[in-house]
Amino acid sequence: MRKQEYGTDESPSSSTGQTLENQTTPPGGETAIHPLRHEVMAETNARPALPAASPCICEHLVFLSGELDAQKDWENVRRVAQQLGKTLGDEAEQQLVLENDSVIFKWERHTEFCSYTAVRRDPPSGENSVFGRVINIDLITGSHAAAPARQDPESPGSPIQTPAIKQSGKPVVALRFYVDTPENPRWSATGETDLLTDTRIVAVTANGGKTKIMTDFRFHADGYSRFLVQDTSGNVNRLGRVIQRLIDIETYRTLALITWPLAKSAGQDIGHIDGELRRLIQEIGSEGSDGPEDQARLLSELTALAARAETVGAETNFRFSAAKAYYSIVTSRLGELREERIEGYQRISSFIERRLGPAIRSFQAILDRQNSTSERIARASSLLRTRVDVELERQNQDLLASMDRRSQLQLRLQQTVEGLSVAAVSYYCIGILSWLLKGIPKAFMPIDPAVITTVAAPFIILSIWLMVRRIRKSAHDSGKKT
Repeated sequence: MRKQEYGTDESPSSSTGQTLENQTTPPGGETAIHPLRHEVMAETNARPALPAASPCICEHLVFLSGELDAQKDWENVRRVAQQLGKTLGDEAEQQLVLENDSVIFKWERHTEFCSYTAVRRDPPSGENSVFGRVINIDLITGSHAAAPARQDPESPGSPIQTPAIKQSGKPVVALRFYVDTPENPRWSATGETDLLTDTRIVAVTANGGKTKIMTDFRFHADGYSRFLVQDTSGNVNRLGRVIQRLIDIETYRTLALITWPLAKSAGQDIGHIDGELRRLIQEIGSEGSDGPEDQARLLSELTALAARAETVGAETNFRFSAAKAYYSIVTSRLGELREERIEGYQRISSFIERRLGPAIRSFQAILDRQNSTSERIARASSLLRTRVDVELERQNQDLLASMDRRSQLQLRLQQTVEGLSVAAVSYYCIGILSWLLKGIPKAFMPIDPAVITTVAAPFIILSIWLMVRRIRKSAHDSGKKT
């Protein structure tokens, strides 16, 4: 048992188990190399395709484990490694390849899912119709019990280890590839009738016409989708890359299409939001919603509608973006497959594009509708706020006009009060003068006090009027300065 890294060349890149860092780091040369160079080189050689020498069976499982369960996935991989006689460390990795004489096992950790791939070399020809399990997991019953090692009928002394996966949940992708040659057909001779649904078989050739691929894109009784691959090239690495492209196509096609139920639900939610938004816009434009209570109610409903739209967007934007990214990977892998048509059969790219392309365009249409609805809600809110602002300005103008009228009335009242105050003060001043003059003896007052009072009265009134006017002007000038 050994841990091995496979490259993309014609042969494995580390047949002696040498790691990538040992290959790229010269002795004593670490200080001369950029610290990110090793990481970039490791990413360049990451996720290798497993070599596939016919006849063999390849199984591929994908679990939606989420972005935060990397350590839990790693614990599952450690259990598989123990079954294959390998001990792994506690620190989680992103990918791992394990191999023994009969099985090559690969695990990869992606952003939101993890995948398990196992290749069973030269499986015995006497196994049942589904040819046993390469990865021991029952997709129908959900059983994860590890199966004991079996004896290979053709090699009685060699036990066959079947890695058992213990994952929470069921896989979203389950593929099984049956690979053989025309010279020694184990499955392809009768595979169209025994393994595939012969009423709808998709078939192409790839690898320059040296590899024939057949599938029906259906789930079978064992829970797997099946591919029959017949290869005449004899190049194990090139055939492995063809199978890896088929794995990527099916994996990302499925991951893109699992967004469809969410998209239908989001489309219905956006439809309800649109209906309510149209009703609110009609109320905003009607004449009966001018009152403050109506405007407050409309603003409250618009705010709640905006919150609902943002909730739908938060639930779907990531999935729609992921589906678009997965679709781009599918189209890229279909181009790399360089499939050639077989007369009488539909091509893989035609079958996939017929359903996947419209689905992705539907996702984009729903996403555009979400954005449009959010923008319309924002415009309706702005329109309502504008209407409220206009109403507030009108009320402010009425209030200012009322205040101006009150100021004028107050000014007139003040002027009236000032006239009365001048008269009152003048009356008291003249009265005081009259009493003072009456108190002076006649010997010292040759003129009648009444005459003096009469002559002084106009001057007293004028003086008091000028004094009041000066005080009012002084108060007015100080008000202007402030």
